[in-house]
Amino acid sequence: MNYEIVRGSLTHRGTVQPKAEITLTPTSEEFYLSLFGFDNTIYEHLHLTHTVSDFAGSYYAEFLYFDLDRDGDLLGSLASAQDLVKRLYQRFQLSPKQLYLSFSGSKGFHIGLHQSLFGGFAPSPHLPQQVQVLAARLLAECHGITLAELQTQAAEAKKAGGNFADADLGIYNPNRLFRVINSLNKKSGRYKVGLTSEELLTLPLTEIEKLAAAPRTDYKPEAKLTAQVAIPELAALWEYARTFDVAAFTKSTTGKTGTIDRDFFTPPTTGNRNNELFKQACHLFDHSDLYETHVLQLVSLINDASGVPLPDDEVRTLVKSAFKRTQQGKAQAKASVLTPQPADGVEIWSDWTEEWLEYYTQAPSPMTCLLPEIDEDQEHNLKGKLAVFIGSGGTRKSYFLQNVIAQNVLGYGQRVLYSSMEMGKPETVNRFLDMYFEPEDGLAASKRLQGYARQSKDETRELLREGSLAIGDQLILTSTGGKTTQDYERDIQSTIRLYGSLDILAIDGLSAMGGKAKDETERFNLITLELKELAKRYNLFIMLICHTTKACAAHTRDARPFVRGSEKILDNSDFSISFANIIDAIRSTPENIQYTSHLAHIKYYNKRGSGKMLNQLLQFDGLRKSFSASHAPLLEYPDYDTFVREHNRQARKADAKEKAKDNDLF
Repeated sequence: MNYEIVRGSLTHRGTVQPKAEITLTPTSEEFYLSLFGFDNTIYEHLHLTHTVSDFAGSYYAEFLYFDLDRDGDLLGSLASAQDLVKRLYQRFQLSPKQLYLSFSGSKGFHIGLHQSLFGGFAPSPHLPQQVQVLAARLLAECHGITLAELQTQAAEAKKAGGNFADADLGIYNPNRLFRVINSLNKKSGRYKVGLTSEELLTLPLTEIEKLAAAPRTDYKPEAKLTAQVAIPELAALWEYARTFDVAAFTKSTTGKTGTIDRDFFTPPTTGNRNNELFKQACHLFDHSDLYETHVLQLVSLINDASGVPLPDDEVRTLVKSAFKRTQQGKAQAKASVLTPQPADGVEIWSDWTEEWLEYYTQAPSPMTCLLPEIDEDQEHNLKGKLAVFIGSGGTRKSYFLQNVIAQNVLGYGQRVLYSSMEMGKPETVNRFLDMYFEPEDGLAASKRLQGYARQSKDETRELLREGSLAIGDQLILTSTGGKTTQDYERDIQSTIRLYGSLDILAIDGLSAMGGKAKDETERFNLITLELKELAKRYNLFIMLICHTTKACAAHTRDARPFVRGSEKILDNSDFSISFANIIDAIRSTPENIQYTSHLAHIKYYNKRGSGKMLNQLLQFDGLRKSFSASHAPLLEYPDYDTFVREHNRQARKADAKEKAKDNDLF
């Protein structure tokens, strides 16, 4: 997620930063962020156009904001804000405490509704327009009028020099900047400050102005905004806005259409050539079935007709960028997960050899599955593959999966989407904290940070923020249960739109996934087949945790025959790793098995490739929650059958000794 950032003068535009790198600290200067965030393709757009204007990628919004401003009448602006807060409660039972409220420090008030109240805003190239429709429809609902009536009344208010209900519906444009909380408004000399619902509804204006004399560093919203449950009526309004046909509505109410200007394809003028040619290329890709080479020919002709044409290599780069921005999205939107089309997969030999060439000559993308022996056997190329991690409960397969994630994110800069459906968010965070930060004085990092947090929440937040900078947007998390393969494909597409790429998908685990098939075996078979197709389609390394039946003990070193569902899961995967605990031979008996806490066993099997099998003893660091290859001889740690035989042999030997003693006595 990226935002345009402006400090000081509003002329200082065109700087974009990832959200994780933006620090929102109180400042005595003008400070703005873009109202909408951008996906990672914004950087390529900036390189070509030197502006965020006309960005064709996906936008992102955390809040729906209302800007209430009765020009020249601050007391009236306050009354309008109070009125809207009350109407939101009366119409949707939305508590004022669920809102993000602030005084702009100058002429008006801001009311924010977090996207969670609507069930989340899906990133989209059309999001600014969708949010504008949502804001208008929400106002219409609050005032008991239709959208057409709202448009009429808003137009009349505009002519009179104001806005309907004092809410500016013109702020939802893609390039809009929004003042940051606790930053100074130099015209008024006051700061934009957060307000509690009680302050907004009860304090006189003079007291609110006093609050804005300095930053309010102790202010925080009254509700945990990001964790709110969607209100069904608000979610329905968002669905309405998301699918609303703006052009048809505008035509029916004003008689106007939004067609492309007749001079759209005229040669561009000097100073705006890159931007105009890029827009023309995007339009050709969006509204035709022309190939990239054909679009390049057309755009080159337009470029040649201009007074000072761009160099050919710039035009090629520009058209390629437009192709990536438009056609890739089309192809993904048409992608089907479940049922291949009749002609799908029917190709000639040269198609496959071309893909072979691409596979073995693609840019290096180093990745690890934690152990060098596995990486070497996979020829250091895990892309396009599905690996299944199998083991009974308590065999620490989730720890191994999280270690693989941490190594690839921190060591190789890979972007990972981690779906943790069977573990709470706090415990997931604890594990990654232990892997990231060093333990101190025998205390795991998560325990140490929990203690810091209780002493100083703000200092701990800053420490976590600094640690997060190293990760940035390389680790994407979701904890939603019951996801289907189609849901994961949407997540993959959203991640690619927002951040530019995805390398690994990690799912914990198969039994928590949803699907149409009622029979578990059939469902698991279908899911793993679909996931394998996803891995190939998006060139991902997919790791999937699979559980075993109850017949599989925690010390069973080859869990494959016991995989829950059927062994078709293994057929659909590229390789498997079985997880087992190590028996503590000193403390155990055949009737009472005890396990070592510092060791584990994995069995790797490369079924599709070399056929290699690997039995490896792993060392487990309980403080760092990390695995590494153990140098201890595996023979010193017998499997269950060997342990039982040796235990019984030692028992017989001890019995023989006792009998010999007894015979000596007589």
